[in-house]
Amino acid sequence: DIVQNVGTSDRFGDIVEALPMTQWWLDMNKVIPAKNKTLKDLMREAVTSGLHGDKKQLLTITPERFNKMYLDRIDNLRDWCLSRQIWWGHRIPVWYKRTGENEEVFVGATAPEDDGWVQDEDTLDTWFSSGSWTFSTLGWPEATEDLKTFHSTSWIQMGYEIIYLWMMRMILMSTYALDEIPFKDVYIHGILRDENGKKFSKSSGNGIDPLEIIQQYGCDALRLSVLSGISPGNDSRFYTEKVEGARNLVNKIWNISRFMLLSIPDPKKDITLPTAKTLADEWILSRLQSVTSEITVDFASFQFSAASEKLRDFTWGDLADWYLEIAKIEGEKSEILNYLLNTLLKLWHPFTPYVTETIWESVYGESAMLMVERFPRVSSTNTEEKIMNNFATLQNIITKIRAIRTEYKIEPAKKIKANFIGEDSKLIENNKSIFLRLANLEDVQINAKKTEGSISFVESGVEVQLDFSSAVDIEKERARLEREISTVAPYVTSLEAKLAGDFSASAPAPIVEKERIKLAEAKEKLDKLQSQLSSL
Repeated sequence: DIVQNVGTSDRFGDIVEALPMTQWWLDMNKVIPAKNKTLKDLMREAVTSGLHGDKKQLLTITPERFNKMYLDRIDNLRDWCLSRQIWWGHRIPVWYKRTGENEEVFVGATAPEDDGWVQDEDTLDTWFSSGSWTFSTLGWPEATEDLKTFHSTSWIQMGYEIIYLWMMRMILMSTYALDEIPFKDVYIHGILRDENGKKFSKSSGNGIDPLEIIQQYGCDALRLSVLSGISPGNDSRFYTEKVEGARNLVNKIWNISRFMLLSIPDPKKDITLPTAKTLADEWILSRLQSVTSEITVDFASFQFSAASEKLRDFTWGDLADWYLEIAKIEGEKSEILNYLLNTLLKLWHPFTPYVTETIWESVYGESAMLMVERFPRVSSTNTEEKIMNNFATLQNIITKIRAIRTEYKIEPAKKIKANFIGEDSKLIENNKSIFLRLANLEDVQINAKKTEGSISFVESGVEVQLDFSSAVDIEKERARLEREISTVAPYVTSLEAKLAGDFSASAPAPIVEKERIKLAEAKEKLDKLQSQLSSL
């Protein structure tokens, strides 16, 4: 009586034949007498108004766009086929008893007591069983302490491909059986795909073995690589290079910690916020407070990738590249380094739990677990603008001096003299040792007479004059620049003539664009060479 197309299995190529069989179904539109609502009503309430209008029983889905998908699905939800013809699972709680031509059917949690009853051989759908996960694992239907303490769960995460299969089933089960939402927040993540954007699968042969990746790069590196560079609900691609980059960052955390511990003779686990003694101290403590505040906000909104990127910039840039280098110069940093180390390990722990736990236990003993430490709290978000501006000026001056040294091809071992001219000399005077070391200067003078032939620039109201007389052979450098200009200038002229002629109209647009880019780069180089020659 049933017309059908004979299909074949995508995976095995076998003929697939539909066999009509009697199945057990869950009526999604039937009003539940005790609640005077359907299952669909309960599932809708949980994410719109709160179960029974109670805002405390409101479930939030992140990202928000999946909320609409969820509600659209509920509006079009059909009855759910519960029975499966497989051996593994919870058996359908239905018993049959035949008496002559009559067959009795009994549905219940336990078998009927008298003889002659036979249980249905089918099993319940896997998602029917796993839908009760949030409460059946806590001792339900008994009113256990675990059930009282841990239900509803605060937060759960899952891939978007099982929103309908699992998330909806858990909401359905919990709202029906307990009259409670199963969790307060749901975070939906994307699917991890291969570098070509294809889903990992055995049949495609593009799978990876996480254990092999861990063996090669470490568990923390793999964990960090799949947490960073993603946005909620969107797919991401797996690259070995990304794991390598994460491994380098994990190594950086390890090496930073080792260096800091060399300067902390007596590490204290419960050290409080220390007092800053220098501009660098004030700056790094302010930056630590800021990044802690930002990460805390990101965690609250489930922006894990953004949090990891901010923490990476702070660790590698602010802390390693700047403050630790300054700490070597200024010295006497034990308390601040201790506080920075403790806070840094706590901030990184959600992303790299193994290396941070290992460092923590090696310092404070195996009984002192980082995992149960309180996450850092922001003691103050008031960052003095003057402190940040002053340190930014210091950074920019050092960075520009380094860039000019590179531009003039001054060997790293050669030192140069610098003269700082400005109304407020306190910043330079107080941080003289930092300028000497980090900018590789021979001498720092303040408001001295300008040396003939020095190169200068202005940063935040401070004029910096660099005397290259002892590091650069002026005549030799002038000759080099003139030679380069004599090569670049004709090249610029020829490109300009080429683009001004018929070439721009006749050649393909991409080729013309490439020539325009070449001209722009050549002009920029020529300007720099002429500027350098002028300064000499």
